[in-house]
Amino acid sequence: MKFITTYLSPVKWAFLSACLLSLIHVVSALTVPTLTASIINEGVLQGDLDAISRLSVAMLAASLVTVIGSLSAVYLAAHIASRVSLNLRQQLVQALQDFSLSDFSKYGTGTLLMRATRDVEKIQSVLAEGINMILPMPLMIIVGLGLTFYKSFEMGLIILSLMVIMVVLMISIQKRALPIVMAVQQQLDKLTDLVRDHIIGMSVIRAFNRTDDEKAAEIGMFTELSNKETRLARTYAIGLPSILIIFNMSTVVILWLGGYQIDSGVLQIGDIMAIIEYATLILMNLIMAVFVLLDVPEAIICYRRIRELLVHSENPTVSSKQNTVTDNVYLHATESISGQVPLLEFRNVTFRYDDAEEAALKDISFTLNAGETLAIMGDIGSGKSTLAKLILGLYPIECGDILFNGQSIFSQPIEDVRSQIGYVPQKAYLFTGTIAMNLEFGKSQASNAPLTREDIEEAAKLAGAHEFISRFEDGYEHELAQGGTNLSGGQRQRLAMARALVRKPRLLIFDDSFSALDGITEQQVRKAVAEEISNSNGNRNSDGITSGRAFISIEQKVSAARKADKILVINQGESMGVGTHEELLAHCPIYQQIVTSQEVAL
Repeated sequence: MKFITTYLSPVKWAFLSACLLSLIHVVSALTVPTLTASIINEGVLQGDLDAISRLSVAMLAASLVTVIGSLSAVYLAAHIASRVSLNLRQQLVQALQDFSLSDFSKYGTGTLLMRATRDVEKIQSVLAEGINMILPMPLMIIVGLGLTFYKSFEMGLIILSLMVIMVVLMISIQKRALPIVMAVQQQLDKLTDLVRDHIIGMSVIRAFNRTDDEKAAEIGMFTELSNKETRLARTYAIGLPSILIIFNMSTVVILWLGGYQIDSGVLQIGDIMAIIEYATLILMNLIMAVFVLLDVPEAIICYRRIRELLVHSENPTVSSKQNTVTDNVYLHATESISGQVPLLEFRNVTFRYDDAEEAALKDISFTLNAGETLAIMGDIGSGKSTLAKLILGLYPIECGDILFNGQSIFSQPIEDVRSQIGYVPQKAYLFTGTIAMNLEFGKSQASNAPLTREDIEEAAKLAGAHEFISRFEDGYEHELAQGGTNLSGGQRQRLAMARALVRKPRLLIFDDSFSALDGITEQQVRKAVAEEISNSNGNRNSDGITSGRAFISIEQKVSAARKADKILVINQGESMGVGTHEELLAHCPIYQQIVTSQEVAL
């Protein structure tokens, strides 16, 4: 019912037209054998040429109406199915946009790709075939059986009995096929993930001489899928020939019983011809409907898989603290001595990944004012990158609150928050297209001003990317492969920095983004970003909120972190201290260990 109201209601007039055309097609198709019987009984047997001519013209007209009705119904069925698949894909795209990163991790890339492509295509094909094959079936059965019973009650019972046998056989096939279809779908999801991993990680597989092992894993997966599909094919192989045997036997039974009824004068030769054609049309439509119905269980499973994603996006996990904060309280509580409201504030934030026993971040608190720089340091796996993603609202927190511009990010549209943040991930990812297109991707949707080539070049110069871009013959129109694999790691990282800088964000976040740069380029980019931040202190409005910019950088080197206004030290998800380099050296043992391990000259 949900499927009908959601997807068929927008095309209800096309669907009703298809129903009307199916009715016309069925009536005209069954009119042809009725006219054939009349031609034989009234024309051929009686030697009446006028009756033959008159009835032949009527039969030709009925055939023409049948063809027109059938073609029109096919066209409408294709239109309805394509519109439904379009709506499904649009809803899926929107649902995936609303997914958190934990949702993507939960479902996996393979199953998401299969549900967005193959599952939608399966629903589309079954819907189109169903309108063409299944929709006319009830009309064909009712009208065809009515005409058969009208001519011979016994013949009607024979056709009805054969139909019952075919339906029972079809139901038994579906019951056996349904769990196998579900298992095949799940196996395809796993196979998609495996092949994707092997393609992306081919260099690693070859470097560690694991080609034979991974080949064996793929062969094992393909063999398991082949075995399940063989079971499915055997299930269909048992039923479909049986149905065809029943169909062919119907003609034999009708001729055998019809011979007795003609001999007794109950029926004429033309009537037997008409009944054979009625049976052919009824059983042929039933068989074609059976072929489509055999795919219906798989289509139902596909729709349930898609519906699972749509329902999941409609019920997102939210922070338990989201509805308990009051903006005015935080505005007052976070004002500094000068009355300035911090650009960013973490308040006792705790975050836990799905199904994780331990929290990834525990009771994190700090503030960052406009015009300031913050370096985040800690061991690998301490939660530094997770903290950066929480600022963007990519994960729901367990407790606490995150404030941006004095307001909780959970009480304002997250798109508004993200439009003011420039984020450079730890692993730079670029999209297939030109360099200019990738940099334009960073344009803030909150800004109505067009992004000019001068803006793009300015951001590229700040990120140290303009020099190598200029060496390409086509410059900023140079085409990038998927993921930017035709560039070096340092070039990809600089383009990712330029993409973040092009939007002129209030808050700039670099997640260990300098690791792929050489020393000279790193120093140039750091200097350019520092000047950009210091030159944008901005003015303060009546609420104490400034328009200045701030910078967060996740660092591994103390020599880089010590230049920041503040350093946040995280160890095993807990904050060990916040302060300047000198303050942490004096009071933070963890920071002292980091400094000592890197042998920094004090």
